[in-house]
Amino acid sequence: MKTTLFSIFLLVLGGSTMAVNELTESWTDTLPDSKVYNESDQYQEVQEILNGKCVSCHSGPTAAHGLQLDSWKHILTGSEHGEAVIPFDAERSLLSEITTKLVGGPHPEELGEPGLTTDEKSFLNNWIDRGAPSKEGLIAFADAEHLLYAANQGDALISVIDMESNVVIRTVDLQKLGFSANAQPHHIVVEPDGSYWYVSLISDNTILKFDRSNTLVNKLTFERPGLLALDPNTDKLYAGRSMAAVSPPQTIGIIDRVSMNLEEMGVFFPRPHALAVEPKSGAVYTASLSVNQIATLYPEDESIELFTMAGEKMHTLVQFAISPNGQWMAGTTELTSSIFLFDLTKNIEIGPIDTILVNSAPWHPSFTPDGRWVYAGNNRDNTVSVIDMNSRTLVNVIEGNGLSQPHGSATSHDGQYVYISNRNLETPGMQMSSSSSAPLPTGKTGYQPRYDLGDNSHIGTIVVIDIYSQSIVKVIEIEKYGSGLGVAGAN
Repeated sequence: MKTTLFSIFLLVLGGSTMAVNELTESWTDTLPDSKVYNESDQYQEVQEILNGKCVSCHSGPTAAHGLQLDSWKHILTGSEHGEAVIPFDAERSLLSEITTKLVGGPHPEELGEPGLTTDEKSFLNNWIDRGAPSKEGLIAFADAEHLLYAANQGDALISVIDMESNVVIRTVDLQKLGFSANAQPHHIVVEPDGSYWYVSLISDNTILKFDRSNTLVNKLTFERPGLLALDPNTDKLYAGRSMAAVSPPQTIGIIDRVSMNLEEMGVFFPRPHALAVEPKSGAVYTASLSVNQIATLYPEDESIELFTMAGEKMHTLVQFAISPNGQWMAGTTELTSSIFLFDLTKNIEIGPIDTILVNSAPWHPSFTPDGRWVYAGNNRDNTVSVIDMNSRTLVNVIEGNGLSQPHGSATSHDGQYVYISNRNLETPGMQMSSSSSAPLPTGKTGYQPRYDLGDNSHIGTIVVIDIYSQSIVKVIEIEKYGSGLGVAGAN
């Protein structure tokens, strides 16, 4: 039998797989997110395992599912669906999941092919948990610059996505940091230069601050935090209240991002939720879920102006987005399925310049970097509305695989992609209202994961839409309940 690096580990440690795993965890905990790892022989052993059991089907232009496993670069590229490995997280890596959890038998045994041995699986997992280093010792994606942060509200987890390759490259497990399994990470904002990012935890009543290496550097207590908005020209971070909070304080949080000191300011209406900062003036806009009122906060003197929208219909304003030039603010409504367009160069009290009817329950809107388009997922219709800001009209409704209770949205730095997160909590033919427990008929079904792993029927997704063609080009599977998204330089 060939002597492998893994068998040498077992020999040294008296055959204890547990000891090997404990040693790996110790190394992983102390491993910096840097470029060089000195166990350069490990990747060669990994590649030999893959060559022996996987490469016959997973190589070349006709590789199964588009997944090539014949080189370090191809392994990191993943497949047409998503990543094959998540560095430092073997447990959630597809390469590990389909060889251990696949219903019907582990891959490739379910195809009648020889499967990976226990030792081979352990060795692959240890390699992934060390950062999936290359033969030269390079840590996978250590130099990734353009990052998308996705909150997995049902799993107390953050997925970090490289927007160049559109694969998950890191996870941040909040339970390992001492937060509860029901922490409910909800919304994320990122510093313009990407140096820090912030996330609200609804059930743990906490807002966290992480640095670029995903190290927790500070936190504060805030009752039922929901949406966050960052002023790129000051040190201020603003926090609203979660939709899950029935009677939260009638205040928003004003946070100094350097010290993470908090003060609360009254907005004089119940359930403040929608939240955005106009980047030039620094004016802050928030709206109520319970009454048709919008508050404008002027930070220079901390004054508040209230505006009540005309009409008797309850809108339930969900979220705002402000155009890059600061002129337009788009507001989505849950109950009247509209997108309001406000001209911020005029007095907001004149009301929306345009009211655009869209599909059911538009959620988080996003402007493209050039300000030309507004995208918003329709939470109770499994579609995405596209607004042309030149004509200020609905010009397209995108539907397709992966869209299942759309929630968050974000656009890439280069204006190529828009990302839509999806909860995927629904059951076929029925969907739950976000603000009540009443089921609402939809006639549409949830997302079906590409592999049945026994416990992943309701995993969340990130749908990648090409802005130029306005079509879905990729579905990235994440963990349960995809909610808020954050990108460097975007609120």
